Amino acid sequence: MHIVRRIVLLLPLIASMPARATDYRFDSIHTQVFFSASHLGMSNPLGRLRVNSGFIQFDSGDWSRAHVEATIDTASLDMGDAAWNRRLRSGEFLDTDKYPTARFVSERVEKTGEREGVAHGKLTLLGVMRPLDLHVKFNRAGLEPYSLQYTAGFSADAKFKRSDFGMKKYIPDIGDEVTIHIEAEGLRGADKKVQPEPTSQNGS
Repeated sequence: MHIVRRIVLLLPLIASMPARATDYRFDSIHTQVFFSASHLGMSNPLGRLRVNSGFIQFDSGDWSRAHVEATIDTASLDMGDAAWNRRLRSGEFLDTDKYPTARFVSERVEKTGEREGVAHGKLTLLGVMRPLDLHVKFNRAGLEPYSLQYTAGFSADAKFKRSDFGMKKYIPDIGDEVTIHIEAEGLRGADKKVQPEPTSQNGS
């Protein structure tokens, strides 16, 4: 009940805030990058990467003012198997010792639906920069009841050919086309990507 009362007290302040493009810093706990590629045409195993840092500048009323920047920790790659993790981090694939991060920066964002748009930008991977279109869905924004931070949530998808970045090992047995899916939350005005532990709604 205390959480509900605190939210009610903050509602007039939220309502009075001017509509403008706002910086939402990525919450690293609730922001994850999933990737997949064909394995011999039999399956499309999933892996996961962590976002190191970045932000989304977003105004739901004017998508043309939106901007996205994200730095991805390639060494955080997790395929659910230690041997495969080492293999994909090696020089055969991501070469994480030499290139510990990948980076996406949008150049323009266009709205394509009520809650959907495309972030046209550049992905830098293995030291190579290539165009990438990120298809984005705005899920919702609101006050997060545990942290009491204003939060915006997004989902996004993209595809690219790994060979465009010089990663050609084992094609076509391991597919050239890589599919990306992102689930992201951004915290308004957050300097640190730290999410407090949830507290019980029945507690004080």
